[in-house]
Amino acid sequence: MKLTLEITKKGLRIRKEILNASGFHREAALDVRGMEQAIVVMKKEMTAMELVNAIHSLKDLASNLLVHLAKVCGPCEHCKDGCPYEDDETRIHLPDDVLEQAGLPRKARLDMRIGDRKVILSEAESFDLRDVSPEMKELFRQTNICLGELDGLLAGGSVIYGG
Repeated sequence: MKLTLEITKKGLRIRKEILNASGFHREAALDVRGMEQAIVVMKKEMTAMELVNAIHSLKDLASNLLVHLAKVCGPCEHCKDGCPYEDDETRIHLPDDVLEQAGLPRKARLDMRIGDRKVILSEAESFDLRDVSPEMKELFRQTNICLGELDGLLAGGSVIYGG
């Protein structure tokens, strides 16, 4: 079961039909985990079968999200000159004192442009594949997701999932 809930000033209220559909039939303590871009609510105590079912449900959700991303990005079509995203890009690192002189935070992500006989470094203004963990990039490669398209979507910042 999937419903859209609104976060109000009082917080988030989970409707009874969601609790019932999830097998939370009686009053019980819940294990709530706030994760990056997700909140997971599970029973605090579970039998082995309940835990197996919870793992299966979370695996299905992750698979569905991955399929959605694959549809949005399209397949890797193995670029004629090889995938420019095949190897992880190395990050540009400068000493802290140089970043401080430039007025940039210590952990600033830097972009590089090449100008008229100049290399110009500036703080990155948007997300890109450098912000995606190596494990996730490897998963996307294995599932044949076009990393070039994903890089563009990350930089664009558009909403690509609507629940």
